[in-house]
Amino acid sequence: MKKLIFILFFQFLFSQAIPVEIDLEKSFLSYEGKHPAHSWKGISKDIKGSFIFDKDQPILSSVDLYVPVFSFDSRNSNRDSNMLDVIEDYFYPSVSFTSSSITKEKDQYYINGVIFFHGIKKELRLPVNFIVDNDIIVVDTNFDINLSDYNIKRPSLLTIKMRDQIKITFHLVGQI
Repeated sequence: MKKLIFILFFQFLFSQAIPVEIDLEKSFLSYEGKHPAHSWKGISKDIKGSFIFDKDQPILSSVDLYVPVFSFDSRNSNRDSNMLDVIEDYFYPSVSFTSSSITKEKDQYYINGVIFFHGIKKELRLPVNFIVDNDIIVVDTNFDINLSDYNIKRPSLLTIKMRDQIKITFHLVGQI
């Protein structure tokens, strides 16, 4: 056990893990909602937290990010206001994700971690793409969540509720 701790300590000590400065002009988190009558997309560029990236060994990287829910913009202020009421922003003002590990299987990386949304924590395994070009890193992932998994009552239009599943897209651009 002491050998393992010693090896991990030196691996951490000599790793190339570098804090990433997030470019808020190019980075975003979005959600896509659907209803039989229409679809929409809400986008936030207000990404906060930390991202540590290791160019040589991406599996040693980590993320701890959050986004204030009031920062999402669907280009419809009534819909945005209704969304804030539905997700109870006064009790749950942000959505966050904290990584626990990063793995690689074949040519695909996965970030394992916990999402905290509407007062509920859920473990997720997200497929992620890292693109490194000199001192710029781009991280992309897409995944779906069900609102019912987070005890969110789906709003309805003409007595028909919106779809339970929403698509989440995360695009992070940063300088290392």
